[in-house]
Amino acid sequence: MSESEIQPAIDEIANALGTGASLDDLTGRLVAYSAQHGHADDARVRSLLNREVPEDIRDWEARHGTGTAVEPIIIPANPDLKMDPRICVPLIHRGVRTGLLYVIDPLAPDNPDRVTTTVALIADQVELLATVLYEMASPHLDERHQRELEFFAACQGNADALDTVANWSPVRSASSLRLAVSIFSAGEDVTAFSETRAAQLRLASQQTVSRYPSVIAGSVQDSHSVVLLRPDNEANAALRLHQRLAAASGVTQPGNTSPERLYTGVAENISSIDQLPEGYRRAVIAAQTAAVEPESGTIATWDTIGPYRLIATRLRTEGTVSDLLDTLVEADPNGDLVNTLEVFYDQGDNVKAVADTLHLHRTSLYYRINKIRDILGVDPLNGATRLELHLALKARRWTRRPRI
Repeated sequence: MSESEIQPAIDEIANALGTGASLDDLTGRLVAYSAQHGHADDARVRSLLNREVPEDIRDWEARHGTGTAVEPIIIPANPDLKMDPRICVPLIHRGVRTGLLYVIDPLAPDNPDRVTTTVALIADQVELLATVLYEMASPHLDERHQRELEFFAACQGNADALDTVANWSPVRSASSLRLAVSIFSAGEDVTAFSETRAAQLRLASQQTVSRYPSVIAGSVQDSHSVVLLRPDNEANAALRLHQRLAAASGVTQPGNTSPERLYTGVAENISSIDQLPEGYRRAVIAAQTAAVEPESGTIATWDTIGPYRLIATRLRTEGTVSDLLDTLVEADPNGDLVNTLEVFYDQGDNVKAVADTLHLHRTSLYYRINKIRDILGVDPLNGATRLELHLALKARRWTRRPRI
């Protein structure tokens, strides 16, 4: 099957149903739309003109379940967006969502049975489209596979691959480069996903990375994806890519209560390809830091992760890092005192900020600090002791990072 089969299938759907149809991939890119049966509301026309579904329309669709749907659903009208009701048919191949087919149908909200009838009429075309989109996202179908292999080998320091990547035209013409590593995690173990869910995440990543305009090169691995970006093309390229990856994978969809999260680490100011392996290492560490350090948010840069630069590269974190911290952890089975101390350090002794963060009265906060002092037998706010404990607390977090 090939991409050339998509447009005929969309036109067959439009002919069978007598209405407009359109096909989006998981990133919101408009893949194809019917040439005939031009019942096109203003929302659809905007998508056609932009070749991408506008954010306000995507948000409305996501509110009604398009981000995670595995069965056809009805998207109600939105007068503010000048958007008619439509049926959304998730395209699924080998248990993996590959895209979304939309069919405008003003009668669907009052006649839910129309969904079953509609899907039955176009079942063959739906199956074909799901399969083609799945195969289009596979890196094994064209020269992209070879480029992925070369790029990832260069990230790992292979000299021949570094020479090859250095001679790519977009790399030669870039004044500076930025590397981003994104990790999907359901906790400490990035392999905790089911086989089907892991395949879904890979496909969503492939679709996003291969079509994002600021990406020079990318590689989607089982545990993470890594991309080379041109910062001069888009100042916030890493952030925007992170947002699109999250949306395409369904991680940030409204009502999503799963433990799945996406974390991205960025290494900036890569001035030559020789620095790619070090940039890759730094971006991985930054992504892992984002996964364990709430203060960093879900996207972190190497330049802003503070002590984790030292912890990840210079400090042995397995086993005992600090006898003092071990003493406190052992005496604090619920973790309240340990958490209080870390927040106190992170907030720079700002008592009001600490009390607000922990939802404590100041009296309770002072009680906890005094209790910590009694357990340790030393003042946790003293310079050298404070430095040891604060660093040990961050090292303790680092042991919970997702491995790749």
